[in-house]
Amino acid sequence: MEKTQEIEDLLAPIAAEKKVEIVDVQYVKEVGSWVARIFIDKDGGVTMKDCENISYVFSAFLDKSDILKDSYILEISSPGPNRVLKKEESFKCFVGSKVRIQTFKPINNQRNFLGTLLNFKDGKMKINDVANGIVEIEFSDIKKANIETDI
Repeated sequence: MEKTQEIEDLLAPIAAEKKVEIVDVQYVKEVGSWVARIFIDKDGGVTMKDCENISYVFSAFLDKSDILKDSYILEISSPGPNRVLKKEESFKCFVGSKVRIQTFKPINNQRNFLGTLLNFKDGKMKINDVANGIVEIEFSDIKKANIETDI
């Protein structure tokens, strides 16, 4: 199992108890230090205080677990306006939003899509791509996806 998934699996029940959603987890080595970066969200958005409170809770659980063997820096933050979309539930929540999607393999000779997410059902989504109109994409074909804002 990938380290990021182990971290998310450990912390997901705690996040649910604290009424926050884990949007994304990254575990990367940066300038010689390991960084566990966890993006959270909740209804109405997260505040700095939410991030601070969750940081204390997550830190305690990570320290008690045996998941991260090396010393690490824990960062908790909001996913921001161009939040990543990784879970099927996220796609369902953002129907009607502008999205940017990259697929593992080409669909009609295209791997990068930008357009409005029209629907998500049965593991498939339809987007109105700015270049090619309506395109259907399987969830399993998505390499990377995020909300696209005009900020």
